[in-house]
Amino acid sequence: MMKSIEDGLYAHDRVVGGPLAEAALRRAREAGRRLDRLQQDPAALTDAQLRDEVRRALRHFMQREPHMDQVASLAQQIRTGTRCAWLVPERLALA
Repeated sequence: MMKSIEDGLYAHDRVVGGPLAEAALRRAREAGRRLDRLQQDPAALTDAQLRDEVRRALRHFMQREPHMDQVASLAQQIRTGTRCAWLVPERLALA
């Protein structure tokens, strides 16, 4: 049975779907692509540039300004070569 959560968002078989869910998945994939690009050659960026690009990637996904602690932590992990996996499912599971 499909249950409407709100306009553009529904739940069915423990999965969330609809245009809003698809938009969230697209934002997550794009944020992942941006972070992957940063991890290719972080030495090409200054610390400030790396933090700014991490902030932009997170902001794109979250649609709001991320906490600077999150940005600084992720930028530091990228800077030190720690591989940060940004996994995006094919569908959103209903929590």
